[in-house]
Amino acid sequence: MKSFKLILTTVAISMAMFSASAEEKKADPSAAKTNKAAKERIVKGTIMCAKCVLKKTDACQAALEIKRKNKEGKEVTRIALLKNDAVTKAFHKRICSGDKIAVAVTGKFEGKGKKRLLVASKIADAPKKGKGKATDKKKT
Repeated sequence: MKSFKLILTTVAISMAMFSASAEEKKADPSAAKTNKAAKERIVKGTIMCAKCVLKKTDACQAALEIKRKNKEGKEVTRIALLKNDAVTKAFHKRICSGDKIAVAVTGKFEGKGKKRLLVASKIADAPKKGKGKATDKKKT
């Protein structure tokens, strides 16, 4: 009888350990997905007004035109709307007249599919090409 209790206890403990490790494995991928989705990134492109230039919205809103290469190597243009917040509204005065400005937007993507918005934490002008130490002239 003692050996039966010992075997039963051993089996119960091992099953509890096995189910606990399975729970941890299930939790890790979902945590990685949420961290990846909430990760802040820098997106470079051309910013413009979605109403005045693109005619995509009824109210003025900033939109970022992003050019990427797809799997076949063809260049694809995508439009990402920026969420109307203090950062975007401060920059919007520069683009509402129809101007297109090359920028680097730091922020997170929010939502899925066609309702996906870029929530900007910082909008900076893209650095100009050709400006570097190698092209600077020496002063004499």
